[in-house]
Amino acid sequence: MLSSCNQKKQEKAYYFNIDSLIQHQIEFLVKEQASVSKMAVMNGIKQDSVFVPKDSAAWARELDLFKEIGSINKPINRGNYEVTDGLPDNTSNLTVRQLTTTSELPIVYVKTFYQDVPAKLRKIEALYYQENSLLKSKRKLTMEFTDLYNKNILTSYSVEGGQKMFVGDSVHFTIKGSIQVN
Repeated sequence: MLSSCNQKKQEKAYYFNIDSLIQHQIEFLVKEQASVSKMAVMNGIKQDSVFVPKDSAAWARELDLFKEIGSINKPINRGNYEVTDGLPDNTSNLTVRQLTTTSELPIVYVKTFYQDVPAKLRKIEALYYQENSLLKSKRKLTMEFTDLYNKNILTSYSVEGGQKMFVGDSVHFTIKGSIQVN
């Protein structure tokens, strides 16, 4: 009985386990000493960089924004998303599973694109939207995967969006990262 109290509580992801997916990607990318070519544009000003995140903490910081998608799995959000599976993607040969909010939640939708079966994940796309008395913020989050060593491996990611402060200017940004595995 005491041992059950000491065990860490494992919560099952209700809709999509993005946290586990990101953790597996981090472990693989660290092991393979992967590098990132990153391009960022903010209000028309472009900046490029290439770097090798040195450890799992650095990769976690790099991919942290995508963990916001995990809020769909919070117990309070159960039943607040409509799930549609088996949708054809008009731009590829992939199939789409779409979660769309039925109420006002920050994650408006999550689409997972897969080849033949959901285990062959090729892309995740999500829309994050927040509006309050101070600001309006919108971000489209995208992660793309390929099959490498019979595993789904992250090959690129992007964040596109903007923020409008009600008392200030708008900020528009695009961040694109391309991952190279050695």
